[in-house]
Amino acid sequence: MSKITAEDLAPKYWPRLAYKIFSSYFLAMWVLIFMTLVTLLGTLYQVDHGLFAAKQKYFHSFFIYHRLGDGLPVPEWLAGLHLWLPGGLLLMLLLTINLVIGALIKVKKRSKGIGMLIAHFGIIFLLISGWVTYAFNREGYMALYEGQASNRVESYRQYQVEIIPLDEAGKGEKVFVIPPEKFETMESGGERTFTSASLPFSIELSGFVRNAFPIPVSAPVAKDASGPEINGYRLLVQKAAKEAEQNLPAVVARFVPTGGESEPVETFLSARSANFDPGGTPMAFGFQVGDQKFAARMVKENWEVPFKVRLDKFIFERHPGVSMARSYESRITRVEGGTEKAVDIKMNEPMRHGGYTFFQESFGPQNAGPGERMYSQFAVHNNPADQWPLYALLVTGAGLLIHFGLKLEGHLSRSRPQAKSGAAENREDVGSDSEPPPIPAAK
Repeated sequence: MSKITAEDLAPKYWPRLAYKIFSSYFLAMWVLIFMTLVTLLGTLYQVDHGLFAAKQKYFHSFFIYHRLGDGLPVPEWLAGLHLWLPGGLLLMLLLTINLVIGALIKVKKRSKGIGMLIAHFGIIFLLISGWVTYAFNREGYMALYEGQASNRVESYRQYQVEIIPLDEAGKGEKVFVIPPEKFETMESGGERTFTSASLPFSIELSGFVRNAFPIPVSAPVAKDASGPEINGYRLLVQKAAKEAEQNLPAVVARFVPTGGESEPVETFLSARSANFDPGGTPMAFGFQVGDQKFAARMVKENWEVPFKVRLDKFIFERHPGVSMARSYESRITRVEGGTEKAVDIKMNEPMRHGGYTFFQESFGPQNAGPGERMYSQFAVHNNPADQWPLYALLVTGAGLLIHFGLKLEGHLSRSRPQAKSGAAENREDVGSDSEPPPIPAAK
């Protein structure tokens, strides 16, 4: 790091001080040390708390409040202590600033350094692509049986509340949606009210629980249930699952007519009523306000992609004699704007189209036997920086190739004069040694 003088500490020279600090090798060294430490702690935390929780706490944060006993074998008197650490986002931000100032701006621009300049630009591009993925990537999944088609993607972990007005046949087209971020952040005992001009009632949500299910009060385990009793049911709260995808939340919903002409309707909305088989339909709670019938349900957050995917054939092969999958792939048809295109989606061979990437992720049911009907599950990503890491690595590789190529050329050019000088000396030695001995004089 450039030497910091007493003059730099004066307020008017703080910009210069910041420039020296952020462009220093000292900062880069400590950022890399903390990145190693945070990666270690996050990996250990994942063992007991799951991948999603570890990512959120250690890598998708600016600061970490770490308990010493999480994953590390420490004495009991230390296990309960906490310390603050820089999070993954802060470390990546500092590293990016350090590389931009130190490796692109501050560094002397020489023809011999063009390779390292390009390589550092590639690393910065890689860091930026990681931030774009963190900020703008939307991920979910789509599961289909053969013959099924869909353009709807579901979230792995988040659930939304849907209110559906029903017609006389009991069917509904329009859906009033309360997104997960509106009620999942409710503190214990909190309540939130939602209204819509298209609904003759307000919706009050309270008592949100991350993992629970309604149970009849007559059941033996109901003694462990908590919360209010509604329609003969109470909520049995479960410990949060290690993997966030396995949590099934529940919430108390109260529908209050705006005119006050009828009594409010109260119920539990639970993710356990959602049908996780692609061929099924989620169960809903039905109620009536005035002459209008409605359905309410908690389902996985979902959204549409601009084309349909139809599963034509799912190819699944097992290892001989065991149920473990050896390979599986899907033959699908992409339907868009009246046109159809056949595409094969295999492991490590995704379909990329319209900014979306479909990966062959999984299959089900997991206990399906030979010959039984199975569905194919695709991981779906809408990531603006999908291919940026590849481009960044190509740029970095090109920069390193140029750098080492120039180093090699310089080494060879310095070796040539020495080789020529050595050859000349050898020729002189050979010439002097090859002179014939003097002829002795005749006596």
